[in-house]
Amino acid sequence: MMGLGFLAPAVLAGLIALPILWWLLKAIPPAPRTALFPGVRLLLGLEDPEREAERTPWWLLALRIAAVAAVILGFAQPVLNPTERLSGGGDGPVLLLMDAGWASAPDWEDRLTAAGAAIDEAAAEGRSVILWRAAERRVAPPPQMAAAAARAALDGSQPVPLRPDRLSVLTLLDDPAAVAPGETIWLHDGLGHDAEATAALSERLLDFGPLHLIGPAATARAGLPPRLEDGKLKTTALRAGGTGDDGSASETLVAIAAVTGDDGAAAGERRIAVAEAAFAPGERAAEAVFDLPSELVGSIARITLAEAPSPGGTGLADGAVRRVRVAVVDPASEGEVIRLTSARHYLTKALLPAAEVHGVTLGTAIEMAPAAIFLADQGEMGAETEEALTAWVEEGGLLVRFAGPRLAGAVAASALAPGGAAAVGAGVGDLLPVRLRRGGRTLGGALAWGDPRTLGPFAAEGPFRRLTRPEEVEVRTQVLAEPSPDLAGKVWASLDDGTPLVTAAEREDGRVVLFHVSADAEWSSLPLSGLFVDMLRELVALAPGSGGNAPSEEELEDTLWRLDQTLARDGTLLPVPANRDPVAGERLAGALGIREGAASGATMPGIYLRADGGPRAAGAAESLVVNLYREGDGLSPFPPAPGAALVDRLGGVESLKLAAPLLLIAVLLVAIDTLATLWLSGRLPRLSRGQGGPATAATLLLALGIGLAASPHSAWAQERSENVSQDVSTAAETTLGYVMTGVPSVDRVSERAMIGLGGALTARTAVEPGEPVGVDPERDEMSLISVIYMPLTAETVPTDVALERLQRYLSGGGMLLIDTKSGSGGIGGAAATEMRQVARALNLPPLAPVDGDHVLTRTFYLLSSFPGRWRGGRVWAEAAPEGREAGAEESGLPQFDRVDDNVSPVIVGSADWASAWAVDERGRPMFPVGRPGDRQREMAVRFGVNLVLYALTGNYKSDQVHAPAVLERLGQ
Repeated sequence: MMGLGFLAPAVLAGLIALPILWWLLKAIPPAPRTALFPGVRLLLGLEDPEREAERTPWWLLALRIAAVAAVILGFAQPVLNPTERLSGGGDGPVLLLMDAGWASAPDWEDRLTAAGAAIDEAAAEGRSVILWRAAERRVAPPPQMAAAAARAALDGSQPVPLRPDRLSVLTLLDDPAAVAPGETIWLHDGLGHDAEATAALSERLLDFGPLHLIGPAATARAGLPPRLEDGKLKTTALRAGGTGDDGSASETLVAIAAVTGDDGAAAGERRIAVAEAAFAPGERAAEAVFDLPSELVGSIARITLAEAPSPGGTGLADGAVRRVRVAVVDPASEGEVIRLTSARHYLTKALLPAAEVHGVTLGTAIEMAPAAIFLADQGEMGAETEEALTAWVEEGGLLVRFAGPRLAGAVAASALAPGGAAAVGAGVGDLLPVRLRRGGRTLGGALAWGDPRTLGPFAAEGPFRRLTRPEEVEVRTQVLAEPSPDLAGKVWASLDDGTPLVTAAEREDGRVVLFHVSADAEWSSLPLSGLFVDMLRELVALAPGSGGNAPSEEELEDTLWRLDQTLARDGTLLPVPANRDPVAGERLAGALGIREGAASGATMPGIYLRADGGPRAAGAAESLVVNLYREGDGLSPFPPAPGAALVDRLGGVESLKLAAPLLLIAVLLVAIDTLATLWLSGRLPRLSRGQGGPATAATLLLALGIGLAASPHSAWAQERSENVSQDVSTAAETTLGYVMTGVPSVDRVSERAMIGLGGALTARTAVEPGEPVGVDPERDEMSLISVIYMPLTAETVPTDVALERLQRYLSGGGMLLIDTKSGSGGIGGAAATEMRQVARALNLPPLAPVDGDHVLTRTFYLLSSFPGRWRGGRVWAEAAPEGREAGAEESGLPQFDRVDDNVSPVIVGSADWASAWAVDERGRPMFPVGRPGDRQREMAVRFGVNLVLYALTGNYKSDQVHAPAVLERLGQ
């Protein structure tokens, strides 16, 4: 139901004067009297083009009365559907308490509208405001401020991915520094995060004065992190209570999406599957199942609600759902049916819970390039196979070998060969972590001197350090390692007498692990125990592509972790500036559920990276995933409001102020009145015949100008004025630009990157760029911008119209730096399809990799590579025209970069230069680049300096470098 109210009702008293005004307009001027004058006969037959009406027409009077009425109603400030959030009549400050946590994110704009209306009401009553966002960590209560200052602070506020800390609010209300509010408006999120603290806070706020509770139209839902069960990806959706949004018991379907992405970056994400979670009546939790291929499961970055996403409705995937692909090779069972007592059977059964297992031959295993190869009792291998396997390991593979009769026989044969030795490494393949002694060791049995040995302690820095040693495991036979000074550092597990059971060593980027017993039950009972499964699981966590295992509480002690990416309002991952203070590992233990009784939800969710140096144990996690909710958590509804509180909901029809439209109507009516008066007096036809009337024409133009100024078109005029001002500023100084993609996180990084690059240019060169300009190629003028940076991903491909205008920009002499941000080498990689599409639309010239003779390598700095956040990729520029190289060789002159003085219109790469250049408001780098202590960021900045100077100066530097050769050629 619609209503109408007035903010200044006293002005409506002016409507009483409208009948008097009608009478005055009819009486003035008075009607003319008839008088006889003989001389009038001389005027007969003359026509006067200007006529005076005998009296004002009634419709013109009505028009003027309507204009006056519109002015009176406009100044009375009418409001359609007025909503009073304040009780009125109070004189104390208004406490505006907002649950600015994760559950407020889906309807944040509605909350800002409601809060702004409350502040406006407080301003109308001349009352101050206390703006308190409950999700912010505070050590003191917020101060009271003027309504205008509170409105400015509100406009820039954003929800944070945390739970509101209502207990802290309750405590700070009793702080001596707290200002007692006259009344409170509480915009809550509909959830009882701490039911007791929430109920106590409501009662406490009522002690200060009236309390107005405004809840959401629909209560937010949450989601738990994904988990892997029976080869399927599963997750759990949560809701507050077992009722629907209308308060009745209901059955609800919630759509949940599985999202995969490029390192979790929002710009590279794509939705690959959607599942439904069905809430039964009265139930608070519902399960959703994704039946996906294993290769897709390993690429899942997060699970999120498909509708009304939020940080609480997002579960980030960790290493537990990433099933890496491993190969099991057993030479003894090749070409045979797998026997239940074979090594391949034991390895396959033990690895299935942790990995995707493929039983293949050694040659096939190398070709498929898995994350790890488990090699059972391999003796001699061919030189070609050994070379290929060595190359695979050195490129980062994990090779796990097991002893057996074949390996022991190969060791003995190698030792007896000409030039052999008692200790053998080569001969059975160099892919062993330690050198082995000739002959094995037999323990127990009729011909043995000793009894079978049990397990000894595991290495404190090895991957098995958290495992429990069962007493029933016995070792009867093993191969022995040759003692050496570095043997102790390679032992991960040993027997009770100290002889090595498992040894390991790194090979370039990979690792080789050797079990000194067989993978079947012939040499030991280890494959029959649960410890064997646990040991292989820990080894799989070391394979490339695995997320590793969650650390224990002891391992988190005395460690520091840096938040690398956190969750935005819509549940996507957002990069975090690198200068953020690190978090202690003890605090993360509570968020991960490792420490009993510790509450989750008080730590920012996201991906944390190790921030401390020092030695780390094998298999120790380098990154941690923290979610707002974990297994066992649930949502509770907002507790019942106290009886004296006013309860309301967001949404519905919002208030609409009608003052501006009424005043606009009044102006338009005045303009119509002016035209009608001119028409009645006969002046309008003279204007149409061009017979003068400049004063009347000026009046018409003035009336129309006032109408246009008050109309919505004035916004266009202001925007056009701002564009003209921006064009003038751009033309007056060197300007760097970036293409706005519509993705806020990408555009912010691009803007901060151009600011950082501009600062480097100002500090190091004579170029002093102005403020960077974000351009929309579809509508903005780009011809005045020297260099434009364009990030290119699957989600940021420009439209055909934008590409056409970019092509005209390049034709006019502009330079475009295209960055695929993938680190794959520029034109190749995941962005190849998008790059080909853009290249065709821009009509790009043939491109070639930038070599060491290109002028980009010496424009200002001497460079041999062009890294960004990633290193190693190629940079592409326009290729040299055909025939130039041959001509240069015939003349004996060195090869110049280009035959003319132009620059390449486009530079293409994938190094993510924007992340390397980007700085925050304090001038600090926003993202980590390279390893600590190296110069990768400096090299990236130097490339940016070279690029801009190359765009501004052409190939003059190439001429200067080759000036001696030119002079020598001329005989001077």
